[in-house]
Amino acid sequence: MLSKNLDYIISQLEELTRSLFPEILKIYRNPRSSAQEKKDGSPLTAADMHAHKEIENFLKRHFPSIPVVSEESFKQKNYRPAKEFWIIDPIDGTKEFVNKSDEFTTNIALIQNGKPVLGVVGAPAFDQVWSGIAIEPINKKKPINKARPILRIVTSKSHRTLIDTAFLNFLDKKGKKLKIISKGSSLKICALADKKADIYPRFGPTSEWDIAAADAVLRSRGGGIFQIDNQKPLEYGKRNSILNPMFIAIRDMNQKKTILSLIDSFRKNLL
Repeated sequence: MLSKNLDYIISQLEELTRSLFPEILKIYRNPRSSAQEKKDGSPLTAADMHAHKEIENFLKRHFPSIPVVSEESFKQKNYRPAKEFWIIDPIDGTKEFVNKSDEFTTNIALIQNGKPVLGVVGAPAFDQVWSGIAIEPINKKKPINKARPILRIVTSKSHRTLIDTAFLNFLDKKGKKLKIISKGSSLKICALADKKADIYPRFGPTSEWDIAAADAVLRSRGGGIFQIDNQKPLEYGKRNSILNPMFIAIRDMNQKKTILSLIDSFRKNLL
């Protein structure tokens, strides 16, 4: 398994990610570009396929022994998850891409034994890249931060559900002062990594490639993503389904116990 030179590898992936921006933006800004509809009803653009080919070719050329799982070539019936693999979402937030909201990303993550250990997220329209190595040093002490008076919650720009609304109402009844931040794609998790938001609850469906890269970035900066049903960290490389369970992303692990207690109370009473 890759364990050495991760800093060099991540710099390579950052360079690759930035090299994708010009062509993606060319397609994005072309008024004649259009989207096809995949079998599941989700949109597919030329930008998705361009990024898919470039990322996959790069990873297969430089890391030929490590399998690559991509949204644009994945087939569940043939899936045999490995202990180590790359997982990529060439364009996360294709609906945002089609709607011209700018809030779409490219995502590359390395998974080892079910955990994201390295991730790179690119936002072409904002010319920004997030990256992180999520291998924590032993006995690393984390600073204790006081709880914020206002809980900053990220919600999906395109996928808000009735359960999301119910959760916001639940927190309001608990006396929590809330600030709602609406974002698309994996920018929701990047907002936590940048300390611009505190939690991101997700009650609707997502796939592993939607989350993995940003999860690694968030973990590298002291946060984490936890399954709502059992409060364990989100896992990758599940054999039976590429879909994630409901989860909550938390910026500050010092607030983990409080946040998970709230979400568990909501789950038991309303879900």
